[in-house]
Amino acid sequence: MSELTAEQHHMLKDYNEVLDTVSEALVYLEKNLKEEALDEDQQVFEDLLLAFEQLSVRHEQMIIWFEDKVEMSMLVADYHEVIDLLKKWFVFESNEEKRKLLTENVIPAFESWKDKMQLFVKPYIAH
Repeated sequence: MSELTAEQHHMLKDYNEVLDTVSEALVYLEKNLKEEALDEDQQVFEDLLLAFEQLSVRHEQMIIWFEDKVEMSMLVADYHEVIDLLKKWFVFESNEEKRKLLTENVIPAFESWKDKMQLFVKPYIAH
């Protein structure tokens, strides 16, 4: 892909912002998820799931745009590994188990993946 359209450029900038928003939501849950879950915690988690869904939809577009870049396919595969880790959330019953899952698995995996994805996207949104 040589040149981005204005719409593609805008989508990638929004995508990059969603990545940061997901990080913030994960950190919020890590810090605030207690044994007695608050309605706000549930809302943040639901918003987090919607953000992950947005990322997935955008990945489908990005794979087409960057079809000549093997790195994009690898990044999307790594993203699916993060999602597989997050799926364990639904297996755990206690909020302490869920918080531990975030702290020890999901957040480190997401942050590592996000750093790589932002390095990939940055040259296309740097203007």
